[in-house]
Amino acid sequence: MGESSVDSLYEQVRGASPVSPGSDPPVLRQIAPGIRVLALRTPTLPPAAHTNVYLVGPDAGPWMAVDPGSPYPDQEAVLDAAIASAGVAVGLVLLTHHHGDHTGGARALADRWGAPIAAHANTIRRLPKLRIERILEDGEQVGSLSCVFTPGHADGHLCFEQPGFTIAGDMVAGLGTILIDPSEGDMTVYLASLERLLARPQSVLLPAHGPSIPDGHAKLREYIAHRLMREAKVAAALGPSAASSSDLVATAYADTPRILWPLAERVLLAHLGKLQRDGRAREVSPGRWSTS
Repeated sequence: MGESSVDSLYEQVRGASPVSPGSDPPVLRQIAPGIRVLALRTPTLPPAAHTNVYLVGPDAGPWMAVDPGSPYPDQEAVLDAAIASAGVAVGLVLLTHHHGDHTGGARALADRWGAPIAAHANTIRRLPKLRIERILEDGEQVGSLSCVFTPGHADGHLCFEQPGFTIAGDMVAGLGTILIDPSEGDMTVYLASLERLLARPQSVLLPAHGPSIPDGHAKLREYIAHRLMREAKVAAALGPSAASSSDLVATAYADTPRILWPLAERVLLAHLGKLQRDGRAREVSPGRWSTS
């Protein structure tokens, strides 16, 4: 799958499993000291229909905007109105990673305010058409936020921390799930990033999709346990005879609605890649797997 594989797959799943975005207008809410959230409609993965844009900074501004992901003019207008009503300026646009539901409105917002866009170098590499002026490094302080490099879902993924709160991007979700696609992510690395967040001080997780997660450590442990459970099912589905990934999905993801199997197959491939590195699986021929 190519560079736009994840977004293409999202489009297929959206078409097969549409989600009503709801009729209530987005409302800017203060959810932490210096952090506000506005859920904007984006082309994301069902059951989610929105991406949270976080506006960070003092009441008097300027604010940093994290993941203004909506490409839709009506949603961009909602964001503009919320910022205007607060009477502040946007001084910086931050990206957690490169996916379209996180970056779709970044250039428009940055241009309206004359603000630079900042992201990890790997995100910049994956977005050659989006002008990104600033590279962010692991541990760098940006205003009140500290950058935490958490690759795995995407190779340039960053979380942004302030004491007690973590803007988590797509490390976890308050609604829906997290896709690990081997063309853009890595299951081994993703699990390591979950462990890295778990080793940091307890915080409320502020995900890109869905509500805040008050007990961040409990959610991280849940995610790690779920991935290891699925890894065990994938390993159990393997046998001495070679099987295709589509055959393995039917066994390892029997508890998942069939409509989501195309996504599940991508995650299964990420699990197989980890199992292969661990010496527990072997790709006998292209696309066909067995026990090692």
